Amino acid sequence: MTVAAYPEFFNDVFGPIMQPGSSSHFAGPCRLGLLAGHLLGEPPSRIRILLDERGSFAGTFGIMAEDRAMVGGVLGFEPDDERLFRAFELAEEAGADVSFEFTQLVESDHPNAVKFILTGRSGRAAELVGNSTGGGMVETVMVNGYPLHTIGDTYALLVLDAQRRIDEEQLAALVPELPEPVASSEVPVDGLGVMRAYMLAVAPDLAALNGLLTAGLPGVSVSVLKPLLPVISQLDRMPQLFDTMTGWREIAAREDLPLWEVAVRYEMDASGWPRARIIDRMRMLAGLMRRQTRAVYEEDVVVPTSPFKPDFAGRWAEHSVSGRAVTDGVTAQTIKWAYGAGSGIPGVVVVPGPMGGGAGYIYAAMSAVQDARGLSDDDVLRGLFVAAGIGAISYTRSVPTGEVTGCTGEAGTCGAMAAAAIVEMAGGSPEQAENAASLALQAFTGMPCDPIPGGLCQPCRSRILAATCTAHVFADLAMAGHESVLPLHEAIDVADKIGRNLPPELLCASAGGACAAPAAQGCRADFEAWFAESRPEDRPPASLI
Repeated sequence: MTVAAYPEFFNDVFGPIMQPGSSSHFAGPCRLGLLAGHLLGEPPSRIRILLDERGSFAGTFGIMAEDRAMVGGVLGFEPDDERLFRAFELAEEAGADVSFEFTQLVESDHPNAVKFILTGRSGRAAELVGNSTGGGMVETVMVNGYPLHTIGDTYALLVLDAQRRIDEEQLAALVPELPEPVASSEVPVDGLGVMRAYMLAVAPDLAALNGLLTAGLPGVSVSVLKPLLPVISQLDRMPQLFDTMTGWREIAAREDLPLWEVAVRYEMDASGWPRARIIDRMRMLAGLMRRQTRAVYEEDVVVPTSPFKPDFAGRWAEHSVSGRAVTDGVTAQTIKWAYGAGSGIPGVVVVPGPMGGGAGYIYAAMSAVQDARGLSDDDVLRGLFVAAGIGAISYTRSVPTGEVTGCTGEAGTCGAMAAAAIVEMAGGSPEQAENAASLALQAFTGMPCDPIPGGLCQPCRSRILAATCTAHVFADLAMAGHESVLPLHEAIDVADKIGRNLPPELLCASAGGACAAPAAQGCRADFEAWFAESRPEDRPPASLI
């Protein structure tokens, strides 16, 4: 029996490793562009991108570098590739014509839908419609007119048979040639023929399959969409170990294990990876998070600025040594590391969790506690596994992204993850960790996502700093005996319901909330004038938060 997909740590929670920017508006569009490029199978000569005029991308277009990410993805750049910021220039050098159109996308009603219409140098054409679903995760909707759902966790072998020329004998010969099939489907479409899709855990031999299927058969083509995610789906995936923190705590109590060890087991079941590989991966991510928070202070780097995004870290560093600062201790240190996490320095990659750079903010809160209490890097690592478990529960029960559940889904979830992680680091109990996470999330429930174009990263910056800088407060409250009343899964369910009831203009569309204020409208007008006059390659990396 095939086990249904469920969230895991390195695909959904702490991923993808990316250049600074929004996970849903930068990494996700880049990944969709990559899939479109895979479908085309050759260098593009024309890149035509359609965006829904009512969608989130239209509302924030250019603020978060969606345009560069989409084009760069088609050119073959991964989300962590610094060349994404030069995508237009490199497309021109490659002889690829680029255009964007704002229209009504009928294929998808997702706020982060995009349609790629590509032409290759040989004249080959490809179309892909997909959604950026949050946290850098994506899903396809249609390929070349055929419905297809894949999230990039397998190799997707697509056999398009426009004239239904492939017979049963050829199909029978094809199956033994396929390595480790995970799933398959046959999709007939009136007027287009039929598409057969095979989801594979191992890369197929495309040349051999082309020879087997396309020789002498007009209208037959073979494409492979390569995996986007580090964890590839397997046939023998274990069932989800827990989907509530209450259940997670029960396993820990029954088997006399700490929460973080149960979290490691969850990831072993989800990924099929051995324990050592999982711990090494998390340790590697912790190193990236540490650099994300500290590079601006410790390395010879240039912080990109614009009239609309100053060097917040530099301002804080100056203020904190001036003697005028009113905060100190863990809070002051959290602010320092959080400003470092959001500096948006090209070449200093960031780790989402669940928003772009979110893991850096979570790490900032944890690192400040580590500094204050003299804790070890292994203590931080254990905390990160607890944070990952919180994130997996959140992705199971909700869609923690601004386009669906508002800023609660992003800043609120990050705060909950950090609060529980700090309890783990400080030696608190599993029940206290759940209370801390629930208290933190409840404090941020109901927040809209309304980034102001040209608004000095507001109100996003205020919210993530508030979530980050209060994580240790909620950890302390929980360890002092303050009960959350709502178990974490119920707090997530409440936040999800409220977030989904927010009007569309409050879901990362830059159309309502703070964006509707007169001052915000002035910021927007100034930003749009600057944006129209600037070249894409001259704009700093778009990292609102």
